[in-house]
Amino acid sequence: MSFGVYVHVPFCKSKCPYCDFYSVLLRDPEAKEKYTDAVVREIRSFKRFFEDDAEHAFMKQAPDSIYFGGGTPSLMEPIRIKEIIKACDDTFGREDDREVTLEANPGTVDQDSLKGFRAMGVNRLSLGVQSFDDQILKKLGRIHKAADSVKAFEDARKAGFGNISIDLIFGIEGQSMESWEDSLRQALELEPEHISLYSLEFMEGTVFTRMLMEGRMKETDPEEDRKMYERAAAVLTEAGYVHYEISNFAKPGFESRHNLKYWDLDDYAGFGPGAHSYMTDDETGYGQRFYHAGDLEGYLRDPLKVTFMEPNGYADDMVEYTITALRLSRGISKSEFSDRFGQEFWGFFGDLARLQFGSFVDTGHAAEDEDNIRLTLKGFNVSNQILSLFV
Repeated sequence: MSFGVYVHVPFCKSKCPYCDFYSVLLRDPEAKEKYTDAVVREIRSFKRFFEDDAEHAFMKQAPDSIYFGGGTPSLMEPIRIKEIIKACDDTFGREDDREVTLEANPGTVDQDSLKGFRAMGVNRLSLGVQSFDDQILKKLGRIHKAADSVKAFEDARKAGFGNISIDLIFGIEGQSMESWEDSLRQALELEPEHISLYSLEFMEGTVFTRMLMEGRMKETDPEEDRKMYERAAAVLTEAGYVHYEISNFAKPGFESRHNLKYWDLDDYAGFGPGAHSYMTDDETGYGQRFYHAGDLEGYLRDPLKVTFMEPNGYADDMVEYTITALRLSRGISKSEFSDRFGQEFWGFFGDLARLQFGSFVDTGHAAEDEDNIRLTLKGFNVSNQILSLFV
């Protein structure tokens, strides 16, 4: 089983009002150097897992994906990204055919910085475009405009990136279907390898949620939100993109290798403040989660201090695997489930869950054959309701 590395870069120029990921405003000119030193120290501390008596089996092979998320990783200088990648190489070994992704805000990159990231080993770029409508971008609190996204994309191509993903958000107050379709059209004109679509969510602790509670903002009508989703799925599928996960579309062969690890419940090691990890213990066969608190100052003082640890039990792994794997269009192979966990799928979840899932099959929200269960596009629209059967 392969594993992935996630590096959380917590810096932002400004905090988007809808975002609940851990980030801090970049004010200290020395912060990036201090952060890089801390992350490199943490990564190198994992060398002990690569000894002959390593506790975790996944630590005996090099990662096939490295993902820089945030925050805004594109605020880092390319040489600092290289330092972190080198620490990974020295600690874990190097997989030649690996995927190295960097999230980028279009307002923070130019051709020179993108050339630098590409030269340092980044081979996949995830652009936080969100919309090609300047009014929507303003409402979302983004620091860039639509023209910046187009230029950033074109600069990335010139810099040698042959694998670019674009993020788009829908279901925003004041966003019309016409505006949404225009953003899809402009995204397709750029011909990215991957497109991620996200319905605006009101997350706890965000500015948007406070505005919602104070009556200064409204949620998009659920029916209109679903129409936007279905329209996007139809447009992207017709354009040749594979709808491989609820929110993600890719040209064949360009599915996000790193994100598939989350949905397949594979192992990954997370570094940086707010980063999460999931590892399988050889001895018990169960997963174990650990993560750092979202606290940059605390992390800089002691990057080796793991703030929280949560051991998964046998049932926990089966439930988590089911809920995440059903986000994928391919669904779950019951035989693979049995091989992995030593239990029959419906034997574990029971007759009631099977009967209830069958009702969704009858209405066209799900499908089941001898070896596979999955959600349909119609089912993706009510995925939370269906997935709750397995909790």
